[in-house]
Amino acid sequence: MKIGFVGLGAVVQTAYLPALAALAENTEIWGFDPAITLPGVMSAPTLEALLAKPLDRLVIATPSLLHLPVLEQALASAIPLILVEKPVVATLAQHDRLHALLADPEVAARVLALDHWMARNAIQQLLLSGKLDEGWQPRAPGFAGVGLATLADISAVEGFLLEPCGLDETGHPCALNFATGEPDRRVLRHPDGVILDIGTHLLAMIRELLVALGGDDRLHLIAEDVCDRLGQPIRRGDLETAEGRACLRGEAAGVPLTLWLDKYAGPGVEKKGLCLHFKDGRRIELLRRGNLEWLHHHDVDGMRGWQHEGPLYRHCIAQTLLAPVPLGGWAGTTARRLQEVALLLELQQGLRGPH
Repeated sequence: MKIGFVGLGAVVQTAYLPALAALAENTEIWGFDPAITLPGVMSAPTLEALLAKPLDRLVIATPSLLHLPVLEQALASAIPLILVEKPVVATLAQHDRLHALLADPEVAARVLALDHWMARNAIQQLLLSGKLDEGWQPRAPGFAGVGLATLADISAVEGFLLEPCGLDETGHPCALNFATGEPDRRVLRHPDGVILDIGTHLLAMIRELLVALGGDDRLHLIAEDVCDRLGQPIRRGDLETAEGRACLRGEAAGVPLTLWLDKYAGPGVEKKGLCLHFKDGRRIELLRRGNLEWLHHHDVDGMRGWQHEGPLYRHCIAQTLLAPVPLGGWAGTTARRLQEVALLLELQQGLRGPH
């Protein structure tokens, strides 16, 4: 397989290339980035030169504002599948432009708006088939299976993305580098706050679960308790300060939904996943820390648990970049990612004012 990358920054270096090395050693990798060259990646001198290669897949991993311009150029090539990192677009004007492009079924079949949390699909496996992939290991022997379920059995869902933080010289919270865990001294600016930056992860994971259980694409959210990293409210008209914490409430596929987002939850505080509540009182939790993921099923008889180890991007790349294209392409998935980004951008505008 021949894979091309537009943009060779941190996500390619720390996620894609290690995953490809583990999953597909003989892959031919090309890249275009005017500022970076990487060992093992054959460099194209221009974007046009990269797009002229006989690539099987293209990954757009540029800064988010450039996703759509690069995608439009890539759609003029013969590349059969183009993956766009999250968020697939960065403005409402870009959303409208891409929505119009995807109205053409041939275009929609070639585009996958990618969020690696889509790979967190263990609950779907458990509730639809009663079993998990072989990589999942029981945390205690002898547990019985879990009954199958549909959307009608679900009463609510909560999503959590609470990230650990460090403290700077003044004692204020600072972000940690997602790859190294070291303090990130940058002061994040709008639009790189929690609503768009990490809200996308939770929505991608939760909505793919609800759709798999028989849900539709309805989605409504409002933003509550939004503040910056120091706990100060975001002022209307503020187009600089990034949100550090927010709660998003509403419904997805008719199911009550609450998302807890916090990039500065505290030193050592980390909760990344979801809790699915059932009408009969049961609940299922899917949580992750580092390379380890846990699945817990709670009912009147106690807790059944499983765990799985491995980088999340490795699972995502195996299911998308390296997998055969599903029948009909990824059009439905991409449409949901685009819908989510539009809603999150609207929430930001409602908070700050039009921009």
